[in-house]
Amino acid sequence: MPPSQNAPFPAGTLQSFRQLMVDGTQHHNNRRFELACNLFTRARLIAGQLLDQDGCCHCHRILPLQISASHNLAASYSARGKLDTAGRVLEQLHHSLMHLCLCDAKPRRLRIVALGELDDSLFALTSSLGARGRFDELYEAISETELVAEQAARQLLH
Repeated sequence: MPPSQNAPFPAGTLQSFRQLMVDGTQHHNNRRFELACNLFTRARLIAGQLLDQDGCCHCHRILPLQISASHNLAASYSARGKLDTAGRVLEQLHHSLMHLCLCDAKPRRLRIVALGELDDSLFALTSSLGARGRFDELYEAISETELVAEQAARQLLH
C-alpha cells in the first residue's frame, strides 16, 4: 500500500526515535554511557534523515528531536570522559542550525525554529569550549552566531 500523502513521516519512524531516546536515557541514568551513546547516535541519525527529506512539511517538528538527541549524545560522551567528541557533536549541531537559518531552500517555519534554538545551542557549545580551555574558538562561535542570527532575522522577520 503506498504511503499517504498526508502522512508526515514513514510509519514507525517516530516510534523508533522515541524508543531509542527512552532506552538511551535509561542507559545513561544507569551509567552505561557507551550504550547510551550508540542509541542517541541512532536517534540523531533518524532525526537527520527526516529533516533531509525533500518536501518535509513537518520538519519544524523534527528539529527539536534532533537537538534533543544531539544534546543527550553530547552528555553521554562527556560522562565517558570524551569531552572533545562531545564538543564536536555540539559544534555539528550548532553549525547545522546556523546553516538552516540561512538556507533559502528550507521552509520559512523551519528556519524560524532554527533561529529560535540558536541561543541554547550557543550556550551548550560555548560551555563545552570554555570547559576545554578553547577560548579563541568560544569568542569566534559567539561572533559568528551573532552575524548569522542578525542576517537570518533580517531575512525572516522583517
